[in-house]
Amino acid sequence: MIVQLSAGAARVAEPDDCTRLHVATSLPADAVDEALRGSGAGRLAPEGDALLDVETLRRRARAAADAPDWDARWAKMIDYARSKGWVTADDAAVRAHVEYGASA
Repeated sequence: MIVQLSAGAARVAEPDDCTRLHVATSLPADAVDEALRGSGAGRLAPEGDALLDVETLRRRARAAADAPDWDARWAKMIDYARSKGWVTADDAAVRAHVEYGASA
């Protein structure tokens, strides 16, 4: 799953692939936090990773997904992220690497 981030939107690409999660953007680093917040997708963590809103991500990915077992795939992805400490304590956000210079 890839969150393609532009100045005006955050779009979920490859929603059926719940084996990976990252943000791809062509925005400069100093514009990513504003774009994440403005799109409702999340925010930038002080360490530079994106903190994606779990419910927003789930809703957008589910709307674009085709896999009949998507809900199970999603749950497995979030459980794995939680086991690695990549989900916030309140389960509201999941950490994702930001790939700069990627077309969004």
